[in-house]
Parts: sequence; C-alpha cells; structure tokens
Amino acid sequence: MQTLILYGYERDKYKSYFDQIFRLRYKVFIQQRGWSLPSKDGFEVDQYDTKDAVYFITLNSDGVIEGSVRLTPTVHSSLLADYFPHLVEYGDAPRGDDIYETTRFIVQPVQRTRAAIKQGKSRLLAPVIEWCLDHRLSYFQSVIDAGALSSYVEITPRSRILGLAHPFGGGRDAPGGGECMALRWPVSKDVFDDIVAYGFPEKSPAALSHDPALLNALN
Repeated sequence: MQTLILYGYERDKYKSYFDQIFRLRYKVFIQQRGWSLPSKDGFEVDQYDTKDAVYFITLNSDGVIEGSVRLTPTVHSSLLADYFPHLVEYGDAPRGDDIYETTRFIVQPVQRTRAAIKQGKSRLLAPVIEWCLDHRLSYFQSVIDAGALSSYVEITPRSRILGLAHPFGGGRDAPGGGECMALRWPVSKDVFDDIVAYGFPEKSPAALSHDPALLNALN
C-alpha cells in the first residue's frame, strides 16, 4: 500500500490519478449515496477542486485508489462556511489562515474487514495531520454525516463538534439526504499519535514520534 500527496495544480501532470479520484467520487457520492452533485462523463468535480486543493490517496499494489480525501484552505474554499454556516453554533470562525477543511473522504479497501477499514483511515489521515503540522496549521475541520460522529471520536477523543446536527439534502428520508454536523480536529502530535494507534495499535504501545519514517512504515 502506498500513500501519495497530490496538488490541484498537478492535474495535468498526474492526469491518470486525478481521473481515478473523480471517477471514484462519482461512484461513491452520486451512484451509491445518491447525492445531488454536478457531474460529467462519470466524473464528480466541484468548485473546490482548485489549484490550491491538496489530495491524499492510497494505492494498492495494482495502482488502484482505495482511499482519497481532499484538503482545502478555508479562506476561500470551505464547504462549511459557504453552504453550512448554521452548523457552527459555538462561536468558532469557519474560516482562517490556519484552518483547512477535509471533504470527499473515501476509504474502500478491497477487504472490507473492520481492521482493513481502520488501517485505511489511518493511512489517509496520518499524512493529513503531518502535512498540517508541517504547514503550521491549527485545525482542520469537516462536515460529516451525524451518524459517523462516533467513528471520528473513536479515532481521536480530541474531536470537537462545532454545533448540533442539522438535515441536509432534503432531510433524513430524502434520497441522498440525512443529518450532518461540523467537526474540528486540532493539528497536534497527540492527534497524529491517536490516528496511528487507531489503525495500527501494535505500532504504538507508547507515545509515537512525529516522524516521516513512521508514515513510510505504515505504507
């Protein structure tokens, strides 16, 4: 398993990877979840797929993407601030130079065991935290399905919700709808350690170092 970091301005250079990302998003979010999103020719691409976006992908031995997540600067690319500001109820600013936002989070390992899914999440999210640490960010945030809150808290107890759950896409019973909420994680070594311990508990009997070599060991 390999984890790669791609940038929006590299779409022409790594066209095959980006085509995989956008096709996978179409399959997961439009075909499987029924979200009403703009698409074309089996690709799901939106206004946040800009040159400033950062993409984290995991590849299996055949070069097929099994996991993907997009990270964007909230100053000008925030789903939360643009469409779901009502999810922020506790006085937090949804935008900031030191806040980035994750969207389009997908983990689909070939083997759908609980252990494989947990490892897949760690392989994506640990590099996200490392990237955020390297860029001296304070938080990253996301709009999540309310039903997934427990899984985020399981990854790290430092998860913090920014407000109560609200309906989206027409409500819980509408196709592609449900309830969502805003979640924020601090960018810290403690969260990095929590993420690794979640997917790879055998690698973290004690506090782990923020060390790129560790991420290589996870791949």
